[in-house]
Amino acid sequence: MNLLQTSQSNNAIVVELANVRPHPNADRLKVATVLGTQVVVGLDAKDGDVMVYFDSNLCLSHEYLRSNNLYSNPDMNLDTSKKGYFGSNGRVKSQRFRGEVSNGYVASLSSIIRIGPVREGLHWNYDMIPEDILHVGDEFTHVGGVPICMKYTPDVNPRCGSTSTGKKNKRVKRNRVNSDMFWMHWDTKHLMRENHRIPQGEYLYVEEKIHGTSGRTGKVLCTIDRPWWKFWIPKQQWRVVSGTRRTDHINAHMSAERREVHEKLAPHLRKGEEVYYEIYGYSKGGKPVQKRFSYGCKPDQYKVMLYRVTLTTPDGFSVDLPRRQVYQRAKELGLECPVVLFDGCFDPIDQHHRWEDLLDLAKGKSQLDAGTLREGIVVWFTDAYGQWGCLKHKSEEFLMQESKDRDSGVDDVEDLL
Repeated sequence: MNLLQTSQSNNAIVVELANVRPHPNADRLKVATVLGTQVVVGLDAKDGDVMVYFDSNLCLSHEYLRSNNLYSNPDMNLDTSKKGYFGSNGRVKSQRFRGEVSNGYVASLSSIIRIGPVREGLHWNYDMIPEDILHVGDEFTHVGGVPICMKYTPDVNPRCGSTSTGKKNKRVKRNRVNSDMFWMHWDTKHLMRENHRIPQGEYLYVEEKIHGTSGRTGKVLCTIDRPWWKFWIPKQQWRVVSGTRRTDHINAHMSAERREVHEKLAPHLRKGEEVYYEIYGYSKGGKPVQKRFSYGCKPDQYKVMLYRVTLTTPDGFSVDLPRRQVYQRAKELGLECPVVLFDGCFDPIDQHHRWEDLLDLAKGKSQLDAGTLREGIVVWFTDAYGQWGCLKHKSEEFLMQESKDRDSGVDDVEDLL
């Protein structure tokens, strides 16, 4: 039986601490590097220690928090005489401890098997030690069927996204189309977790990651939901459809700016072509797409950056256009090109290349606007099978701002789409 269960891209991971060093402003703390980012650790930590790392996209389960006495409210802990520093939602934060950034949370391996229900479930023997179960590189959200962590998603008003049950809802349902050619963008995984996928000496395109809201539009062969008696209407038609990150078909209820993008792209897409893009700046109503991330746009102004183009056959075979063709296609469609921060052969074994140098590109201000923080980078490459892929790395400055926004109730619109 496999004791570890995972999600597609938001998991805890077993890591080795590196570059453990004294905290400059605290005698009882140290700082360490984990997956290219900094984390505050305990005084007894040292290089090579194997621990569990939870990044700031996660929240910890009630079972884990309670069993390890991590709640700030001691009444919620197993031992009510002990007090932790996690709130009731268990959110892992990116924050400062005595002036030093700590992006995420690290814990001992024993904190995982300390959870009572797991041991009592007899999924492993009582005599087992953590190292029998968890090894460096292992990722998980559940262990032995018990939840440990999950992606943090802000509370959403249950009425958001709901539809009425009147005639309008019926009309939307009747006009809905389906297609096996309209693909969602993959969940982009973390660079330092997945950098083994990049072949040594591979030619990389490192692009600035834009903090906006994603969209996709494709000219695809759709199955038409038509009445049986309208036999003269083809069962399949080529149509241009648009979607968000998780929603396949939003043509019937698009926002004003999404509709403009859709109408701009529709006449120029080739059959089987799907384009993926990021909308940033301001909505047509003057509301920022992402607070504090205007990228120099004026109120009521938005821009669209193309970041991926695929060609898909009716039987579902899909290929990505190479990066330079993506940049050319952006110009042809009148969209913004990605900001390229580095392109060239990269071999971390070479003394002239280090992962730290690549991660440094995620820092600082956006090249689109000196007043806007850079979210991070996206690294595009072809893997060992010749297929295009990408990995992301967010800057510590951005993660700090994101945590502050969540504390003040400012949510990322991408979490809601």
